[in-house]
Amino acid sequence: MNRNARGHSGTPMRIGIDAHAIGSQTAGNETYIKNLIEALAAIDAENEYVLFFTRPEVAESWRGRFRNFHVSLVRPHTRYLRIPFSLPWAVWRADVDLLHVQYVAPPICPRPIVATIHDLSFEHLPQMYTPRERWLFKLAIGYTARRAARILTVSEYSARDILATYRVPPERVVVTPEGVSALFAPVRDPARLQAVRQRYGIAREYILSVGSLQPRKNLVRLIHAYVNVRRRDDELDHQLVIVGKKGWLYQDIFRAARQSPFAKDIIFTGYVPEEDLPALYSGATVFVYPSLFEGFGLPVLEAMACGVPVITSN
Repeated sequence: MNRNARGHSGTPMRIGIDAHAIGSQTAGNETYIKNLIEALAAIDAENEYVLFFTRPEVAESWRGRFRNFHVSLVRPHTRYLRIPFSLPWAVWRADVDLLHVQYVAPPICPRPIVATIHDLSFEHLPQMYTPRERWLFKLAIGYTARRAARILTVSEYSARDILATYRVPPERVVVTPEGVSALFAPVRDPARLQAVRQRYGIAREYILSVGSLQPRKNLVRLIHAYVNVRRRDDELDHQLVIVGKKGWLYQDIFRAARQSPFAKDIIFTGYVPEEDLPALYSGATVFVYPSLFEGFGLPVLEAMACGVPVITSN
């Protein structure tokens, strides 16, 4: 079919999706794009999709999963070569009608861009990022926002922020609140709850936090609050379980844990696969999410879906 005819008068389109986050263990971005693809597969049998992966094992695991979804491997994974060079080349070769990305699009792309921008935390809390990251995010995300055919975002707050910061036309910004995978539901099976505790070295009742290890997640303050609560209540001996992969500027988090008088009760699990999270949520006494800035804050919904009480920042 002629590409110029696609997308008109109900003619199916060929849509590219940058899926490099899948397999990266990057928490929210990975969860978002995985859920987006699975939701599109469930509701759209007409349009064709091309998924651009960067990890061969991940690409193979998705190949043939959905009838109208195709897989393309883009190498190398490093963003400095992938975004400006290998991704636009792959887009051109795949002959898609548009490309969906998260945050950053190729500076030169042969097709229209639809970009999901979750939040602009780097604009408001620049001290939470390295100087290089701040510069890259401001330049690349601002450029992407101004040239995208549509910007998708996850909350009315983020939409207002994008409009105010980048001065894009309001009709180009679309809000679609995030949803929770059906995987997240209360786990009541004692054997499953015990198995996940043993897997991550949890010996007693515990307070849970989930999110990548970076300053914006406010984990140093969470550790200090945990110490204060333990000191005030001799009967409380809960462990503090912090789930998440190392992000950036995380040294202060580990330092606060090491210097705590309850250091032996603070557990860093590292990255946890999605299939273990419902049991971790369900087994917790309380879930705490003290983040300083979020576009949405998906872990709060995941915890609620699993039936655990939530303490979060406003």
